[in-house]
Amino acid sequence: MNDFGYLRTIIASDSSEVICKAYKSLSNEGLEVYVPYKEKSFHLADDKLVNDSNLLFVPAADWDFAVEILTSVGLESYLTECIVPEGAKSELEIAKEKYYKKRKWTYIETGVIIVLALLYFLFKIFTN
Repeated sequence: MNDFGYLRTIIASDSSEVICKAYKSLSNEGLEVYVPYKEKSFHLADDKLVNDSNLLFVPAADWDFAVEILTSVGLESYLTECIVPEGAKSELEIAKEKYYKKRKWTYIETGVIIVLALLYFLFKIFTN
């Protein structure tokens, strides 16, 4: 699964007209706009995908600029909070996964060293 933790929800509406207007406004300013696609995946928006969606996402770095654009075209009532979409891993979750993976391997290495040390001491005890 790709990491889409950089995406943020920008607009939500059941009206395809509102979604299309928002998409056109954002894409005309050169912003990347994403839509949910299948389960826990996102694609760059195009006219066909936008018509089938009720959510739009933008990169977190562009969120403030996207809010300004949508406010200027009169869509401020459809704006959402700047939240990480479901199915995307946040930076904190990615860091936790890396930490726990490293921690697991540290435990395994420690266990192997302890077992080898015990075998060495048992060997020394019985050979003397």
